[in-house]
Amino acid sequence: MKRFFVYAAIPLLLNSCTSTKNWQGSSTPERTRAAFKELNGTQSFTLRVPDNDTYLAYQFKETGGELEASIQSPSSVVFSKKIDSLEEKRIHLVNQKGAEYKVTVKGKQASGAIDVRFVGADK
Repeated sequence: MKRFFVYAAIPLLLNSCTSTKNWQGSSTPERTRAAFKELNGTQSFTLRVPDNDTYLAYQFKETGGELEASIQSPSSVVFSKKIDSLEEKRIHLVNQKGAEYKVTVKGKQASGAIDVRFVGADK
């Protein structure tokens, strides 16, 4: 019986792991960006709004495989979509200083790039 549970648990453990080839990126409290190949699993980042009046700019690019991305504010889902090629936009935020936004990307053999950041009105 123990052997059955061990054999049943191994695929679950292997499927819950995240692996990526050629991940090149950086993350700060106000920006996360990366280029990657063969993302399998989930990567999450937390960004903190720097000013009361700012813009959230995002770009998600899929060049292969399957890629899903989402951005959540403390009170709602700002963006959630399967990426087919390129998704980009700027969203105006007011009175959000210090709020944390969660950026999540999920991939299945996904290649591409992400860039999510807070910018002023002039950028």
